[in-house]
Amino acid sequence: MMDGQRTPFQAYRYLLPALVLEAGFVFAPLALSLFYSVHRVRYYQLGDFNGVQNYLDVLSHRLFLNSFLVTCSFSLMALALTFAVGFGLALFLNRDTSGSILLRTIVLLPYVIAMLVGSMLLKWIFSTDAGLVPLAAAWFNITSPTILADPDYAMAAMVANGIWRDSAFAMVMLLAGLRSIPPNLILAARIDGAGSFMIFRRIMLPLLRPAILITLIRLLLHFANVLTFPLILTGGGPNNATETLALRIFRIGFEDFDLGKANAMAIVLCLFNIVAVILLLAVFRKTRGGQSL
Repeated sequence: MMDGQRTPFQAYRYLLPALVLEAGFVFAPLALSLFYSVHRVRYYQLGDFNGVQNYLDVLSHRLFLNSFLVTCSFSLMALALTFAVGFGLALFLNRDTSGSILLRTIVLLPYVIAMLVGSMLLKWIFSTDAGLVPLAAAWFNITSPTILADPDYAMAAMVANGIWRDSAFAMVMLLAGLRSIPPNLILAARIDGAGSFMIFRRIMLPLLRPAILITLIRLLLHFANVLTFPLILTGGGPNNATETLALRIFRIGFEDFDLGKANAMAIVLCLFNIVAVILLLAVFRKTRGGQSL
């Protein structure tokens, strides 16, 4: 073998550490979850093999459909609004002025705060007894809504939690995409007489497709699997109006201690994630064919 010539085996050696970590932190827990999902596991004691009975039990439970619909509603609303706010911030702050840099820092503050702390902060803000919302309502002599005790308001509060925290992530990703666009393209379009809207639609959006897709997938998976928001902010209430699939899994596994059914529902949630991403990719591919983006 000539000096400097690399064999395929040598190239794969560089991937080995990443593959080992991936196997240890992703595939091994997934395999263990699959194993537990087809067994009776109560109070951390492995029982008998029961096939798909755990799946039938969780899918036929009356709270599963409710949690599934709550997860879909929350994910779609939070995804759309968070992406829109993040996109708007990226377009507005796409300049290296002192004011823009300061505003970027302010927008990033909720994202660097732990989700637990941020959710507790919003819970205090929306609190009926000592929150800022009732205080502001009293200042203007209006009746304060019981936000966390009303199903519609509670869902809106949870969506607001997602927007408040994760719009910064969307802003950073889309701002990076905007900075990757060659300035000469925009300058040439302006010389040719293109307006701002035409430049945005014909130049910026097509070149932002990779950043938009990555941002949407990341936000979708985050909102579909988030546990901290409903657990801390609303507790799944009122009347299970904000109980997501992740929170239902938590309660089955760590309150009822039925780890067999909890892992079965976790596998269902994993399949839901896969289907959701496939649908998002299909929509993205269709819009590309229609030249919408």
